[in-house]
Amino acid sequence: MDRAQRSVVMCASVIGHRFDVALLVAAVACTEEEVRLALDRACTLDLIVTDQPGQQQYSFRHALTRDVIYAELITARTRQLHRRIARALERITASDAVPIEDLAYHSWAAGDVRRGLRYNELAGDRAAGVHAKDDARTYYGRARGLSQVDSHAYARLTEKLTALGEAESGAGR
Repeated sequence: MDRAQRSVVMCASVIGHRFDVALLVAAVACTEEEVRLALDRACTLDLIVTDQPGQQQYSFRHALTRDVIYAELITARTRQLHRRIARALERITASDAVPIEDLAYHSWAAGDVRRGLRYNELAGDRAAGVHAKDDARTYYGRARGLSQVDSHAYARLTEKLTALGEAESGAGR
């Protein structure tokens, strides 16, 4: 694979085990045709698979393949890609169908304090609302990890974690 194709596949690894072509195109600095050529090459090399050629959904053949490709990215590059993915999700997603959990994860992984705090708290509220306490702890802990210790946000998130029964273990997850 050439450098541009590797870059496309690396960005796909940041999106996750399964990824959508439209999101990948929005996140990389390539045309859809260039992205599809890179995906075809990755399929030929058995790195990724799709149910049918020309489909919108792809996945990495093995979780370890994705993990190895993802690990090749340095932290700064990974954060930049997560930021681009989060912003692409904001742009391409209808407001009534926003994938809060995806926005929460990618904003947090990007180190985007404002978005990461907002989306992780919203995802935590959603999880707490359906009694998914472990998920709520994870989201609240991520949000709190992005907050200043002496801020109102930190205090509010600590209260939410306390209400879940575990104030301290949610930090930094």
